[in-house]
Amino acid sequence: MLKALVLKELRETAWIAAVGLLAHLGFVANCTGHAVLPFWTIRGSLEIPFLDSGFLASFCFVSVAIAVTLGLRQTAVESGRGTWLFLLHRPVSVRRILAAKLAVGLGLYLLCGLIPILSYAAWAAMPGKHPSPFYWWMTADAWMAWCVICIVYLAAFLAGIRPARWFGTRLLPLAGAGLLAVVSVLAFIFWPVLGIAVLLLLAACLLGLILFTARTRDFS
Repeated sequence: MLKALVLKELRETAWIAAVGLLAHLGFVANCTGHAVLPFWTIRGSLEIPFLDSGFLASFCFVSVAIAVTLGLRQTAVESGRGTWLFLLHRPVSVRRILAAKLAVGLGLYLLCGLIPILSYAAWAAMPGKHPSPFYWWMTADAWMAWCVICIVYLAAFLAGIRPARWFGTRLLPLAGAGLLAVVSVLAFIFWPVLGIAVLLLLAACLLGLILFTARTRDFS
């Protein structure tokens, strides 16, 4: 049953990951000097990779879009179609259903962010591509953003599963996700270990709220 649920989630959300990954790679190509996205300023050999190029800004923009779209697609669309009742009447606990959904959504989000970071780093590490040195510590901000935006995905998931009548009210967790992300980033800046601890605490709180909402909401 869990395998069928995972396959269902992949069928319904893989296209979001594919579109997001193509956007990521398009921005990476522009940062390496290839005019794949004509509306985005071409970066290239005169820039210092990860430090003064537009990679981080584009990475955050696309990652947030992927996280929000995945979270809402896995929850709000299920409510609109009335498929929550079908899922919850399967011989699987609510906890396992949510775990399968979250595993697929987070897995796709993390994979979509991992590939562009490693691709850009691989290009930057190749000799002759740019006149500046490259060290792996330069990628720290990208990895931090990759981790912190997980909070946005969880907030979008919570927003989609909430029983609020008004769409604006339902999206309140997404508004709070911006503040939570700022708190996480500040913690990372002061002390990376503290940042990881804060991120894990916020993720645990959101997961608890998701489970509580799913257990108490009337899906009929």
